[in-house]
Amino acid sequence: MDYQALLALRIGLVVVLYLAVLQVVFVARRELRHEVRAVAQGQTRVREVVGHLIVIDPGSAPLQNGAIYDIEPITTLGRAPTNSIPIDSGFVSADHARIIYRDGSLWVEDTQSRNGAFVDGHKVTTPVAVSPGSTLQIGDSRFKFTT
Repeated sequence: MDYQALLALRIGLVVVLYLAVLQVVFVARRELRHEVRAVAQGQTRVREVVGHLIVIDPGSAPLQNGAIYDIEPITTLGRAPTNSIPIDSGFVSADHARIIYRDGSLWVEDTQSRNGAFVDGHKVTTPVAVSPGSTLQIGDSRFKFTT
């Protein structure tokens, strides 16, 4: 294969990549416009709540004992403020764990956190199904699952 053909293939690949990125940007902008328009008209998206977490031991985090947090179909826990349930503690990773609702059950998975996540005292190494009454430990904070 000669250099001109190789150069043409490289340029073609770059063009395709740029077109893909532009497509993502246009879709994101369109969705954002729809969201802004809905908020301006007083419409809000209905959150699907599939369960609750109750703080039973805040540990070193500034959580209120007995506070109740909604669990949505995908709920993230960690130190970063972008998480569904932010836990500001030095024992908690930025993205510590995730709770997923699938097949009618809640599942907890550790997202490769530094100190691990524990369900009923057992370290989470693979996704674990939980039920009402199960306890979840993130860092030194503990929660109880309820419906």
